[in-house]
Amino acid sequence: MLNIKYNKNKKFSLPASIIMTFFIALNVHFFVIAGRTGLEAIGAWILTVFYISVYFLMLYTGNISKYRRIFFVTATLIFFPAFIAILFETRGSMILTGKDVFMSETPFCHIVTPMTIIPYMLFKSVIFPAQVSVGHASIYSMFIIWLIATLTIGRGWCSWICFYGGWDEGVSRIAKIPVIKLDPKSNKIRYFNFAVLAFVVLASLTTLTAVYCELLCPFKMITEFGEITDMKAFISTIIFILTFFSLVIVLPYLTKKRFQCMSFCPFGAFQSLVDKVSLYRVRIDTEKCIQCMKCVESCPTMSLTEEIIKEGKGKSSITCTKCGECMDICPKGAIDYQFAFAQTPKNPAWLNLAKRLSGARGILKKALAAMLVSFNEIISPRALLSFSGFTIGMIISTSFGLGTVHRLLNLIVNGSFLL
Repeated sequence: MLNIKYNKNKKFSLPASIIMTFFIALNVHFFVIAGRTGLEAIGAWILTVFYISVYFLMLYTGNISKYRRIFFVTATLIFFPAFIAILFETRGSMILTGKDVFMSETPFCHIVTPMTIIPYMLFKSVIFPAQVSVGHASIYSMFIIWLIATLTIGRGWCSWICFYGGWDEGVSRIAKIPVIKLDPKSNKIRYFNFAVLAFVVLASLTTLTAVYCELLCPFKMITEFGEITDMKAFISTIIFILTFFSLVIVLPYLTKKRFQCMSFCPFGAFQSLVDKVSLYRVRIDTEKCIQCMKCVESCPTMSLTEEIIKEGKGKSSITCTKCGECMDICPKGAIDYQFAFAQTPKNPAWLNLAKRLSGARGILKKALAAMLVSFNEIISPRALLSFSGFTIGMIISTSFGLGTVHRLLNLIVNGSFLL
């Protein structure tokens, strides 16, 4: 007889894993392979094998967070080399000049979304120097991607999509144990980025400039930065260096927490606020929970606390990035993704039918039972969230990620990373 139950924290069956991977393969073919020629086509196939393999293993092993992390960090690492190379090919350096700003030649960055929405709504003014509707990173195209991601995975953007987030996630995994173990009661630090969000939104509204980009963003170090022409620019550069090394490198390594994402990024705070409209939540089955606190210790953004577990609240805080770390480490399978509109997971009617068919005689009946079980896995919140997050993350990372792989191949064949 088939083992049929509402399986919340185990691997997917082979048929369900293959079917879901097939649909990912179709998306990868459309966004990665189609229209590529020469060395770029070879690079596209390399990425395709990577994407499909990681996604299949994510489902078939049941280790959502482990393989999400491999995908997420790799996507980040292959994003920036091509980005920087393009800057050198088009400008000759990573310096953003006044002419570049005037010509709106800066790719739109998702972090400035909350800083651009209000000025645009009130004054019809676009305060970020990017193309509105043309180019691969125009304001409209990025806004559409952001809207789709927000409606589906919400703050899951920060663990599945963000091409900056892989930095502190990757660094936080280097040490086996934290050098500095944060007191679980000091988790209020995760709310500091809401203060950063309020400051940059109000400052941007007042000055009609992207204040975060001009003064605070740690990722200026590895993307593009303004010329040092006055004391303000000099101070901003010092801040960029300090925030990058302290929040993205040093503190994540020492604490094993995603410090930049958790405590400083205004976009993360913004996604926490709009997460209410997303389709998925992380829920805790309080009946299964044994309060071992392993989920609290492992949470990279301190979004699970002892208070939440002991009081049986059954859900993480609003800063949860849906990374799946707590689900993978829970010894009782008490934590899982759930639809926002669902209350208590129950076996649907087709699973009850499958259970009856699996105990009956006949190959066809048993095959039908297996099909119903696979169908139940495919439409589960765990499958659909991972599919949504992986697909959008793949689309975002491919634009520059494929460029990096292509350039590495060009370096091997032609001796130059630049095209």
